Amino acid sequence: MPDVAKVLREEVQRLAKRQIKAALTPLKRDNARLKKTVADIRRELTALTRSTRELLARVTPVVAARETELATHKAATLRPTSKSLARLRGQLGLTQVEFGSLLGVSGQTVLNWEGKGGRVRMRAANLEALAGIQKIGKREARRRLEETGRVRKRGRK
Repeated sequence: MPDVAKVLREEVQRLAKRQIKAALTPLKRDNARLKKTVADIRRELTALTRSTRELLARVTPVVAARETELATHKAATLRPTSKSLARLRGQLGLTQVEFGSLLGVSGQTVLNWEGKGGRVRMRAANLEALAGIQKIGKREARRRLEETGRVRKRGRK
């Protein structure tokens, strides 16, 4: 009798293995197909990233030149006042020294401009710099200051 139980158990195991193998075969095929698809997508992503970098390298100088041209054009028509400078500095959340760094002047000059009252007369280079920072936000202003290394850390020491 023990032989019958053993034979029966082995037969059940054999059939179970066969059913598992039959169920896993399509899954293995699908898994291999999906891995190939992922590899293809990764290659495509790499190619797209490379072409994006190349295009960005070509476009960046053109955009920078265009922005400079627009800032120069806008600077010619710009009429800053002490209130508008103080308001812009407040919107950007900058100190007078930091604001001056963005414009290429000292903090004392910014203080003089803001305290003057009425229209502020600036050099052409400062007007161009002002035109260039009028449409930026706080994050961009901080990023530009960090690039120049003239940003002051906020908070207590």
